[in-house]
Amino acid sequence: MTIVDPQTAEMLRETVAKHCERHADGALIRASRGDVPGALAADVATMAELGWLAVSVPEDHGGLGLGVSATGIIAEGLSGCYSSDPLTGLFLGARALVHAQESDGLLAQVVEGSATPVLAWQENAHDFASPLPATEYRNGTVSGTKRWVASAAQASHFVVSAREDGRDVLVLVDASSDGVSLSFGTRADGTPISELALTSAPSTVIARGSDATRALRRTLDEGTILVAAELMGHIDRMMKLVLEHLNTRKQFGKVIGSFQALQHRASNMFVHQRLTRSVLTTTLGCADLITDPVEFGQRAARLRARLNDTTQLVMRESIQLFGAMGITDENELSLHIKRCLSLLGYLGNSTEQRRYWTALSAQSARTGDTN
Repeated sequence: MTIVDPQTAEMLRETVAKHCERHADGALIRASRGDVPGALAADVATMAELGWLAVSVPEDHGGLGLGVSATGIIAEGLSGCYSSDPLTGLFLGARALVHAQESDGLLAQVVEGSATPVLAWQENAHDFASPLPATEYRNGTVSGTKRWVASAAQASHFVVSAREDGRDVLVLVDASSDGVSLSFGTRADGTPISELALTSAPSTVIARGSDATRALRRTLDEGTILVAAELMGHIDRMMKLVLEHLNTRKQFGKVIGSFQALQHRASNMFVHQRLTRSVLTTTLGCADLITDPVEFGQRAARLRARLNDTTQLVMRESIQLFGAMGITDENELSLHIKRCLSLLGYLGNSTEQRRYWTALSAQSARTGDTN
């Protein structure tokens, strides 16, 4: 895995910023709510052209091999388009193939944008820390239901977690196969989220047993970091909007930013913003170097819990400082708030992240006792 140097990181930030300057369209976001696939930060062809799909794919599969750190930079920047979709969904699918050591050429197609695998793993609301699927793989087919599947409308394939004779497996399912059906709901920001029903759908095993368990766990932890990075982008943009509002809105003949009570609230937001930025920067800087699954999972959980908490703080305070206008649909702030509401529970809320961190700590302690 190639380490992202400062020059490459800055180049990625500039590329994403320019993309958002050209394509950010709040009116389109509002008009596309409830549509499938909805308004996207970038379509798959554009993402492939910009090289974003290649970032997390290893070099021996035709990718750039820059991993989760570089993709996190892209996800954060796409907050300028109000959403990173479909980046996160496609990232999860590609990384599941990477960790399952898929070798049939599908990853090379991901780089080109001709294949768009999506991960389908969740069945119940609190599966994050210890997903144990009821979906069954038997005799070359898979049956079961997966919920809250992101970017399913763009999927050419699904990477599905299942069980085979009491063991974990990851299987690959062609989205156009018989026995595959999708239904769609909407999240708080109006973007689609899907339920995938599989009825004896033809499938191919790409990982079995502990290999499948490790591949899924690493993929979910990496996705957790990616969501955290996007949340950081929304925090920064909400803060910018709040400060602009405080310095322009007037009451009693003065800008409201001159009132000490509001200054204190804004200062508290700023402190949490900077602390959270520090945790994200540290995690992205070392994420692709960590091979120990316990350490990686703990870092991802700690980061995400921090991001979730800070996001909720900034959302609440932003609405308070803006007043009722802050949550009106016409206000740009509301677009970021609704997107954050869609992300806060995705891949684990703060409570689930802390439980996961605690479980990993206990696992580490047990391992240490036996060494």
